[in-house]
Amino acid sequence: MVDYFYKSKKDPRDLNDELLKKELVKRTDTIIAFIKVMEEELLRPLKKDGERIIKAQNNIISQFNSMGVQNNQQTDMLVSQSAGVEKIVTYLQKLDTAHLQKVQLKTKFSEILECYIKGRENMGIVPRQIDKDNLTKQVRQQLNNL
Repeated sequence: MVDYFYKSKKDPRDLNDELLKKELVKRTDTIIAFIKVMEEELLRPLKKDGERIIKAQNNIISQFNSMGVQNNQQTDMLVSQSAGVEKIVTYLQKLDTAHLQKVQLKTKFSEILECYIKGRENMGIVPRQIDKDNLTKQVRQQLNNL
């Protein structure tokens, strides 16, 4: 605009100059048309892309939130399963200990029985009552020591 007034030597304060009015309107229309073209080519696609990015980010956030909830549920289930497994391990250890004690008890009882059988065989055909009582007392003492 400044170049126009300088070259044409017209006064911008003169409101009655029709040629000036037309030229100003023409220049204003050119500037508005340029702004509209830029809006169509740059601003609207940029706005649409921004909206798509926001929608995609919201989608990603909702997916993360749902995965977080699933992860929390899986963690809770894992904790409860871990407690159950610990109970099973404790029970199996007790069962193993009981089985071991049972085997040891059977072994010791078999030894006592063998000792009793050998003692009876050593008494002979006619055992004395004192020998029988001593053998019985000894076997009972061994059983009490178990």
